[in-house]
Amino acid sequence: NMGWRDKLLAQLRLGWSHEYADTTRPVSVSFVGAPASPFTTYGISPTRDGAVVGFTTSTTVADGASIYARYEGNIAGQDSSHALTAGVRVSW
Repeated sequence: NMGWRDKLLAQLRLGWSHEYADTTRPVSVSFVGAPASPFTTYGISPTRDGAVVGFTTSTTVADGASIYARYEGNIAGQDSSHALTAGVRVSW
């Protein structure tokens, strides 16, 4: 108990992501000055497997008001992404 109106609520999410599609990323382009000479280049192939993680916590601080914090992450080698969100939720 944090001494606030309600207890601190927490949620943990764990998962796994897998890319089933072809991971080669060809891009076929041509220059404006030479549209008859297209070429294809390949970008870095994304990692096929990754961990999906998330954590959310929230608590009510007054009638119709709560605060929250959330982390979402997709960890897949160099293709990792992370997001952190915090805020106040007010209902009337």
